[in-house]
Amino acid sequence: MKESQKILKVALDVPLDRLFDYLNNGEAFKVGQYVKVSFGSRVLMGVVCGFANDSLLAEDKLKKIIHAEPEVIFDNDLLRLLEFSADYYHHPIGQTILSIVPSRIKQHKYQLRIKEKVYKATRELTPDWIELLPKRQKNLRKLAAHLLGQPIRQSSLKNIASNAKKAILDLEIMGVCYSEEWVEDESHKIDMRPSLNEEQQLAINSVMNEKGFLASLLYGVTGSGKTEVYLHLIANFLEEEKAQILVLVPEINLTPQLESRFRARFPDRNLVVLHSNLSSIERLDNWRQAKSGKASIIIGTRLAVFTPFKNLKLIIVDEEHDSSFKQQEGLKYHARDVAMVRARNNNIPIVLGTATPSLESWLNASKEISKYQLLRLKDRAVLNASLPAIKTTPLNSDKDQLISPLILKAIKQRVALKQQALIFINRRGYSPVLVCSSCGWSASCHQCSARLVVHLKDKKMRCHHCSYESPIAMQCQDCGNPDLYPLGSGTQKIEDRIRALIPSASILRVDRDSMRKKNALNELYEKTSRGDIDILVGTQMLAKGHDFPKLTLVVVLDADNALYSTDFRASERLFSQLMQVSGRSGRSSIAGEVLIQTSFPNHPIFQAVKTHNYELFANSILAERASIDLPPFSFQAVLQAESRTLSLAERFMDDIADWAINSKEKVNIFGPVRPVMERVSGHERINIYIQSNERKHLQNMLKVWIDQIRQHPLANRVKWSVDIDPM
Repeated sequence: MKESQKILKVALDVPLDRLFDYLNNGEAFKVGQYVKVSFGSRVLMGVVCGFANDSLLAEDKLKKIIHAEPEVIFDNDLLRLLEFSADYYHHPIGQTILSIVPSRIKQHKYQLRIKEKVYKATRELTPDWIELLPKRQKNLRKLAAHLLGQPIRQSSLKNIASNAKKAILDLEIMGVCYSEEWVEDESHKIDMRPSLNEEQQLAINSVMNEKGFLASLLYGVTGSGKTEVYLHLIANFLEEEKAQILVLVPEINLTPQLESRFRARFPDRNLVVLHSNLSSIERLDNWRQAKSGKASIIIGTRLAVFTPFKNLKLIIVDEEHDSSFKQQEGLKYHARDVAMVRARNNNIPIVLGTATPSLESWLNASKEISKYQLLRLKDRAVLNASLPAIKTTPLNSDKDQLISPLILKAIKQRVALKQQALIFINRRGYSPVLVCSSCGWSASCHQCSARLVVHLKDKKMRCHHCSYESPIAMQCQDCGNPDLYPLGSGTQKIEDRIRALIPSASILRVDRDSMRKKNALNELYEKTSRGDIDILVGTQMLAKGHDFPKLTLVVVLDADNALYSTDFRASERLFSQLMQVSGRSGRSSIAGEVLIQTSFPNHPIFQAVKTHNYELFANSILAERASIDLPPFSFQAVLQAESRTLSLAERFMDDIADWAINSKEKVNIFGPVRPVMERVSGHERINIYIQSNERKHLQNMLKVWIDQIRQHPLANRVKWSVDIDPM
């Protein structure tokens, strides 16, 4: 044991914002090593974050490390990023660090990596043999045909056919293929790269010509070939030996199609994904491959920004504007912003890609600020593909009809032409509320200040905030009237109505309820790409990042709902959502069309969407924000308190609001006030909003204020949290 390692600084998963001192038990430790320690009457797992020769506590008061686990969670570079995140987002350092530890390590399940197989054809596999297979055995035929062309890696099976694991075993039993351990090809052959247009090549050159840290905003219209720019950049950076690339995506549903495209481009590179739909074994295995340097390309959702790497050389953030990059519980970080800090710390480039930049990024790329270089892709990449024609249509005067005759006619025309249509309504379930026709009572959640959503297929009413559910009410709880009706529409109701109107069409609903199965998204892409689906009905799961070449019509229902929001970001989100979902149409050489149902066709948002004019919209909203000192021209934080007893939360918040008002920093305090969602899961909520024109004033104020809050006698009886840069 080194003398400098006499005392270990250990991070623990407890709500105290400090590291804890432990005596070395005689072993040699590394920063980032996982250890078992005694904490009070409990035994906890922690992570070594540093060393010291002495402690504020007497040596006889210090406890020894009980046991050192074999896993090293991170190195000094990642520790630095975690320390920044804990400090900036005002979250306890131990909880911040332990939040990135894979669950299987926390459970002491240290499985070794399962070796991947590759499947290869035997001489018995011929085109004639495939023809003898029954036509109904589509999976067998598809896998066999693929094997004729090239071997199939085990990790790629799911991208080729549904239920592929069983099908490939059947082919092995039949003797037409065999398996062996997959070994990465050091030659790293890359398939033919499509030729780039001038704008794409300029964007790539602009990134490659600079060395070290460089932040680039890749702003390109939908279908402009941003992914192709990513692929070329990755290929260039992978020319350096053992280089690793991180690609962040906002949601799980974007990974299958992106993963499939990346694997096709880099068939001999080790690519792994990191998201919450993986099993704990898969996630740990992929995490370790990234940490060890075995994985060259890592595609992941927001938590992947904290993945340990051996040799990270490039970060790409796809759909950088998406609010899903913001964590809403625990450490409330924004993955895009943390990625920016990581790129700067590592002195590597970062590319933010989007068709609708966040106003923060757009301002940073402006000539006045110039923090990011702006790379533009103004045209669609596919030859003869153009942006879709966007039109507004009036809401149907007959509310029971849901789909207007004009929209119905347009859908039928596309189906008749063997093209595809997408009906977008950003609300899952059958109806958002069940209402009494006599007294106006509506079914509400008893735990939340929210109405219960009708899910007719399951004969349930559900709260989408706390997951409470109950059978559909048969009579009014206030007056006993049995005449209840579902008010408003969700994806289930639209699906049912369109099936009744176009019974011959093949229809697929895409929302969180219908896509629960592990391979549901892969099956969606397969069916849609083959042309098996005529009409898609879905939520925002379909609105971004997907490429369906045969999809030529997008219909947007209930677009006006966001116009009534009290959130100052609502117009920015609505514009982005409309542009993203519109961009699913006409991505091939067939002209696309978008129909938006609205009662306000002359609203500036719809006018800007119709002309595909993001810049006009963004600059006008920025001017509005600047005039009233709203972000990105100011910086905000929200402190929220929750308690089952409202009076307890009110006492707590009244006290700490007085402390905040007396701050010497240049900040404005608003509240305490009740948020729109006053109660969630039985807990009453109260907010205090803090705003400053200078980030440093806000941070300085919060540091002092939060230390005071921790000393408040009610601080341990009220659940409270701070959200920096709230969305």
